[in-house]
Amino acid sequence: MLQIRQIRIGDYRAAYRLIRQAFGGSNISDGHEQDWVIAQRSGKGYNPALELVAECDGSLVGHVLLTERAVRTPGGPRTVLYLAPLCVRPDCRGQGIGAALVAEAFSRAAGLGYRAAFLVGDPGYYSRFGFRPVTEFGIQNCSQIPDVYVQAAELRPGALGDIYGELHLSA
Repeated sequence: MLQIRQIRIGDYRAAYRLIRQAFGGSNISDGHEQDWVIAQRSGKGYNPALELVAECDGSLVGHVLLTERAVRTPGGPRTVLYLAPLCVRPDCRGQGIGAALVAEAFSRAAGLGYRAAFLVGDPGYYSRFGFRPVTEFGIQNCSQIPDVYVQAAELRPGALGDIYGELHLSA
């Protein structure tokens, strides 16, 4: 039975291996996603309540992390979340685990008062969660990544209606 829960310190090694395995051999991976997660845990934008794992029969089969970022607006920075990475163990893909992780992460984030999430990812996959290019929301992508891959989703309808500015993805 699948359980989605907050990560525990005792899960860190298994999560590291899972993330490395999930991105291993991917043509979109730089091979450092698992190390990036470790770095995020010590950053000021890290909230342990927003790092979740999917567990099945005592093994971790999925992971998602949301960390704080800011959209720079004329009125000052507006806090948003950055979804990265989302991963599912290769032999467990296609079973809805990624979708369950995103749904639970979004529910928890909205409950904590967050309004929107951003990510860099495949529009064909992430559009199912309401992600659209940030430019459609009037937000400027300030990375070198093509606009189509830098996407946003509102955690509450209209949440990005009053946020205009620049999104810088670096931590």
